[in-house]
Amino acid sequence: MKSAKEILASLRREPFSLETDEKLGNHRVVLEARAGTLPLKVVETFLCEQYHIVAADTRSMEHLVSRFEGNDVIREYFKYFYEGEKLAHGKLLAMAQTMGLSDSNLENYEPQANAQGYPSYLCRLAHYGEAPQIAAAVAVNFPAFGQMCLALEDALKKNYKMQEEDLDFLRFFGAGNLDEGAMKVIEAYHANDKGKLNEIEYKDIRRAVRLLQAYEVMFWDSVYDSST
Repeated sequence: MKSAKEILASLRREPFSLETDEKLGNHRVVLEARAGTLPLKVVETFLCEQYHIVAADTRSMEHLVSRFEGNDVIREYFKYFYEGEKLAHGKLLAMAQTMGLSDSNLENYEPQANAQGYPSYLCRLAHYGEAPQIAAAVAVNFPAFGQMCLALEDALKKNYKMQEEDLDFLRFFGAGNLDEGAMKVIEAYHANDKGKLNEIEYKDIRRAVRLLQAYEVMFWDSVYDSST
């Protein structure tokens, strides 16, 4: 059985991880934003989709906190994300207001199926996945999303004259290393209170990470394609 550290390292060396990094690093949203040619409609769509995603992910994380109530390490890990999603909601509303989007605009926006595949799969993991699958998927995926957000933030400041304080929602997802917490979750799962090992195969963790990464790319594709 791989150690928790080896699991995360292996996941990042997987072909699907390398492919995801390449796709996101050269995504049209990033390239056009850096060139100053990205329609702001794309940013508006991004915020509208995120409004619904943050709401869904908040409920998924809340469920995980309750589901793993009996394990302090795992519960606290997901509580961290639950609190983070609530903070993100306020930051999203502030950025949306800067973009001229009202609360009504966000609430009445009709989400795109491809963009919402991500929170739907995360919800499935929250209810039926095992803790190592979820922790590893989050640890690998959140930095990928964060890098996209930071690239978009930088471009909006340089090319669209937006102020740093208006982009806190994007910056919020670009900070922090999640590996330490994820490794603790994996270790806590493998050794329960009775000393009996819980087992989950690497291939099952790999599948969860691969699918969440694929939904990440699908999200950005949908945001761009539905806005241009």
